[in-house]
Amino acid sequence: MISSTHTEELVIALCGPIGSPLHSVGDAIRTMLLDSFGYTDCTYLRLSDFIVEHASAIDTAIPLQHNFARINALIEAGNKLREKYGNGVLAELAIHRIRLDREQHKTVSQSARYAPRRVVHIIDSIKNEEELELLRLVYRDMLYVVGVFAPLQTREANLKDLGLTTAQIYSLVDRDSGEESEAGQTVSETFPNCDFFLRTGDGTDSELKRRVERFLHLVLGTKVITPTFAETAMYSAAMASANSACLSRQVGAAVTDRDGDILSIGWNDVPATGGGLYGRGEHDHRCWNISGGKCFNDAEKDKLAQEMVEALAEVIEPQNLPRAKEILRGASKLKGLIEFSRAIHAEMHAILNAGKTSGMRIDGGKLFVTTYPCHSCARHIVAAGISEVYYIEPYRKSLAIKLHGDAISEHEIDKDKVRILAYDGVAPSQYLSLFRVPQNSRKKNGKLITMSLKESSPRLEKSMEALPALEGLVVKSLLEKHLLPERGPQNDGSPPAPGTAQF
Repeated sequence: MISSTHTEELVIALCGPIGSPLHSVGDAIRTMLLDSFGYTDCTYLRLSDFIVEHASAIDTAIPLQHNFARINALIEAGNKLREKYGNGVLAELAIHRIRLDREQHKTVSQSARYAPRRVVHIIDSIKNEEELELLRLVYRDMLYVVGVFAPLQTREANLKDLGLTTAQIYSLVDRDSGEESEAGQTVSETFPNCDFFLRTGDGTDSELKRRVERFLHLVLGTKVITPTFAETAMYSAAMASANSACLSRQVGAAVTDRDGDILSIGWNDVPATGGGLYGRGEHDHRCWNISGGKCFNDAEKDKLAQEMVEALAEVIEPQNLPRAKEILRGASKLKGLIEFSRAIHAEMHAILNAGKTSGMRIDGGKLFVTTYPCHSCARHIVAAGISEVYYIEPYRKSLAIKLHGDAISEHEIDKDKVRILAYDGVAPSQYLSLFRVPQNSRKKNGKLITMSLKESSPRLEKSMEALPALEGLVVKSLLEKHLLPERGPQNDGSPPAPGTAQF
């Protein structure tokens, strides 16, 4: 009976910085699932359409012409909608639309049964952490989030095609990456939580198709696909990060040789006498375990702000001194200082370990790190002879390129320098679920099991049992916010009546 509730339905959400080919990836996913994998229907949902649809609720007009004014107005309106109705409101509206689609395909019978369907819902695109969190709460293993990334010069060219100036482009890039407002777009914080990363390096259609096809084969289990060297290295880096007890963030790194074989791993934590880091013995002097769990980096920055205010005491009114310190302490430059941390960074830990165990094999090797390297690590990466660095989480305060532009580049074609590139492949969080298979599930009678693409099903089986009830809670939230028309059989926001099947 439980198996009968399983569905092949998929929800695929896209996330990526402005100017990346999100729509092209979405179209490629839709086309392949419908044409090659036998999916019968696709609901394509653009969150920007919901912004236009509900702009009147915040007294905002969206220009019709697709230019800077329209894009900027959409961002402003999206922020206002989140401020008024909650940061996850656009995801709520997408969930409601998926629920409506399911209601329209309900089997007419005494049980009011929701028939499992071979359908995909594509959400283009999420920009906020709470949108992602809500989608995961409702759809769980049915949801896959694809992070789409293109190099800055490619994104700039795409936006120039819309008639935008360079100044307009960079103002949009900054806003899209992460705004000060809690209701703003926070792509730089949302993007690292994707399930699959797709870096469109050369921007060709064939490259995009190949990477999308691999992703779908992994999700549907239609081919024997093993991890790339990069996927294994980044998984190792992510697992290494779990060793860190740093109060600020956990970062992991892995160093490979030229061929991709892993030489060492590292993580950020406090060094111990005799070499290595704390955490393996009884006497643990990491920040969490001394001085009441104080972050020494933050404490020193507080002292620095106080000293700066005191130095300006002659020109600042006494009653304004506390406010002046508060402003200084909140300044992005001061907040981003890392010089006072007791922890060695993950990149340096991994490089030191590789030097100890592998010597010159590090020369020309690669570094995989969960977070973009800071400018302090950048100079050591160059000096160590690393040729390429791959990262997942952006680090907006890093000055690596600004200070070491002679030796470091983010351009994929710039092979004469150390290249820092966005990671491409399966996210470490999905590594085991997409690559590990049950024993003997690949063969029968001593031969490889093959299946028709159009008869395949997602590797992770999902039940329809709870979906209508969970989606109903979201609909109830939208009704309370008066963002839906009057109640009806498809908009009442309530779960099915007692005794009625919910799947």
